[in-house]
Amino acid sequence: MPWNKKNYPPSMKNLPAEVRNKAVEIANALLAGTDMPEGIAIATATSRAKDWAANRGKETDSLSPDSRSTDVKHHGEDRYVIPYHGDQWAVKKEGAAKAEKVFDKKTDAVELGRREAKEANAALTVQKKTGKLQKRTSYNPNKRARKQS
Repeated sequence: MPWNKKNYPPSMKNLPAEVRNKAVEIANALLAGTDMPEGIAIATATSRAKDWAANRGKETDSLSPDSRSTDVKHHGEDRYVIPYHGDQWAVKKEGAAKAEKVFDKKTDAVELGRREAKEANAALTVQKKTGKLQKRTSYNPNKRARKQS
C-alpha cells in the first residue's frame, strides 16, 4: 500500500512535515523495489529521512517532547551505481547532475562506489540493469562492533 502526505504510518506522525514526507517517499521506493517487510522499510525510511534532513541543516527532531532523535547519523554523500548508456555502468554521487565515472564492467563501478562510500561514511546503492534496486549498503562507522568472546 503506497503511503502519502495524508496517509502515513503512525510511527511517523510526530516527525516534522518535511522529514515525514521524505520518509514516505523513501518507504514507498523501498517497498516498490524490494520484498522488504513493511516495518523494516518504515524504520529504514525514517532513519534515512532524518539523515537527509540533518545533512541539509533541516529540523530532524520529533514534534513529540518524549521522543528521541538519536538515530541521526552524520555521513557524506551517498553513491549510486547505475546503468549507463547501453551496456555501461556509472558511479554517481548523491545530488550530482552527472555521473562521476563510467565503466564497462559493473564490478569495476561497484568497487569504486564502495570505496568512495566507505571513505565518505555514506551508503552505496547498486541498481540492476532495469534500474530497480539490487542492493543498498550503509558504511556507517558508528555501528557497534560485535563483542568478541
